[in-house]
Amino acid sequence: MPKDKANIVLPVHVKAPVERVFPLCCPVEEYRWIPGWKCHLIHCPNDKAEFGTIFSEISSAPFLLNSVWGKTTWTAVVYDSDDYKLHFRLDNKKSSSLYKIELQDDGRGGTTGTLDFTYNAVSDKGGSYPGKNMEKKIRVMLSLVKTMLQHYCETGKMLTFAGLQERVLSEPELSVMDKIRMGLNRMVVLAVYR
Repeated sequence: MPKDKANIVLPVHVKAPVERVFPLCCPVEEYRWIPGWKCHLIHCPNDKAEFGTIFSEISSAPFLLNSVWGKTTWTAVVYDSDDYKLHFRLDNKKSSSLYKIELQDDGRGGTTGTLDFTYNAVSDKGGSYPGKNMEKKIRVMLSLVKTMLQHYCETGKMLTFAGLQERVLSEPELSVMDKIRMGLNRMVVLAVYR
């Protein structure tokens, strides 16, 4: 891929039925399983993800913008509840990306699938494309999402913020500066979404 693109595909397996897992892939339901999750709903008339759902958030800034602060707007461009597929276009000042969540029944009462993220830099303004480091950060972001979703579905409880923080601090793919940005981002999220 050109240096301004990255595609990361992460397999997912959750020990819970897909009918229970898929609805959690929604900006409203994420308050139940992502510690500290905050977003601004722009269009979500039924408080459930559906085609055309739009929301913005700043929690992804350390991963997608290499920054403590920065808004990313998510738009559901595919929503298929029968086949458990949800695709979001993510737009911010540096990129326009596609995030595909595709799940299926594993035949044993669990869920299998993929988190597929294609990052596309749209401009070199405001900083340059961070190359391979971007791929590593997106892989970590998807891995954290996967871990939080598995934990919630398999225990019935949200992963604690301390548990999430421990995972981030022990992540070898993140630089010290990445970890500092994530900590500062947490404070910004709390200040913005009071």
